[in-house]
Amino acid sequence: MRKRHWKNRKNRPCPDCGKMLTYTRKDSFDRAVGNNSVCKSCAQSDRTLTIDTIEKMKQPKSTQHKKKISKSITNWWEERKDERQWQTLNPNN
Repeated sequence: MRKRHWKNRKNRPCPDCGKMLTYTRKDSFDRAVGNNSVCKSCAQSDRTLTIDTIEKMKQPKSTQHKKKISKSITNWWEERKDERQWQTLNPNN
């Protein structure tokens, strides 16, 4: 790994907003420079989910949706039960 030859090697600006980022470890600094990482506030603002979407996800599920979830879980457990019964009948497999 090549050495960095500048005076203040543990500080670097955020590529988006220019805020100064400080690192305590050289390997963290090198990784951030290589990946062109942004600061926490810029990373938060680039989220794909909006606040409205998150609020919508927090709303209670409809009765129809709950029934679909229950049915899929029941089917999953039935499949697992059948697999176990098959394995106890054929212990060589």
